[in-house]
Amino acid sequence: MSTSTQDQFKYTTIAHSDHRYCCPLSPAKAGTLLAALQLTPDALVLDAGCGKAALLRDLLQSAPASVRGVGVDINSRFLAEAENAWARSNPGDERLTLVESPAEQHPLPATGYDAILCIGSSHVFGGFDRSLATCRQWLKPGGLLLIGEGYWKQSPSEQYLAMLGATRNELTSHELNASRALTHGYRLLTSTVSSDDEWDQYEGMYYQAMMRHVATQPEDPDAVVFSERAQRWYDSYLKSGKATLGFGYYLLQKS
Repeated sequence: MSTSTQDQFKYTTIAHSDHRYCCPLSPAKAGTLLAALQLTPDALVLDAGCGKAALLRDLLQSAPASVRGVGVDINSRFLAEAENAWARSNPGDERLTLVESPAEQHPLPATGYDAILCIGSSHVFGGFDRSLATCRQWLKPGGLLLIGEGYWKQSPSEQYLAMLGATRNELTSHELNASRALTHGYRLLTSTVSSDDEWDQYEGMYYQAMMRHVATQPEDPDAVVFSERAQRWYDSYLKSGKATLGFGYYLLQKS
């Protein structure tokens, strides 16, 4: 699912203009997942590949006042949006630190993290298994990992794989995602998946934001290419993606 770095950041930033979370996640489900963390006072939480850090910001809003968060991403525009949103809603609150860096190169705390969020961003570690292994190293004993990862609802067609730029073995099933976590030394506390409604909203907003940009910015040299790309993607979602690609959330505890 690769593209050039410059194109990737421009396209994904525009396409996610209207999204709070850069994944098929509703505010209600986000609240349920965050409540399950049950963080203790003074906990330190990492959001690896945080994007707009919306989930981390929501966590800090609802957690004990002494909980601190670190969001790490390489998209400076997403980080700037996160910083501005936090400053507007929490003036003078310094509990959130945002770091522009590859996840594995950011400054690690000496004593580790109490919890890590890694939602749709296992690629920042080089894949799901490596993200499980790395996050386990970074967690304190008994620490929590809330990870979101794609899975196949059914065997993908060759046409759909070509559209994604993905390989068949890039993802497994929801059940296998959970069992793979166990082999890395975690306990599975709870899991859930994105609903069809969450997927429809995510993909619909993604498509609409890009088409709005193309319509209002016709001078953009990427307008035609982006328009065609967004149309192909949305058509593919309706034809194959909705029935084929799932997204699961796994709350794990380092055992």
